[in-house]
Amino acid sequence: MKPLLLTVVLFFALDSTVQAQFKEVAQLATLSPVILVATNDNLEDYLKLHYTVSSMVYLGSYIITDSIWKSAVITLALGLSKELIYDGLFGKGEPLLEDMIWNSLGTAQGAVFTLSFKI
Repeated sequence: MKPLLLTVVLFFALDSTVQAQFKEVAQLATLSPVILVATNDNLEDYLKLHYTVSSMVYLGSYIITDSIWKSAVITLALGLSKELIYDGLFGKGEPLLEDMIWNSLGTAQGAVFTLSFKI
């Protein structure tokens, strides 16, 4: 009886530890796309910058709003504003769909990271 009781106690004690470790691994795994983008030599620097800044803006706005959808809308609106106003209206660059794609990927990466907190 004692070994069975000890097994049950250890199972429940280790269960919470295993869940916590699984959560940490999931959170770290969601950051791996940032490493892949940052170390990719085939991408232009401005694409890496769009991706990274979008991820940081998303995470910053998530800290303030605590809402995945609001943060995504804020981040994509800022990225679209940059493309349309700064690049298009002021003529400081060229508004590109590819830039918005990388903004969207950075936002999605941030959303996946924040979703990993809810596991």
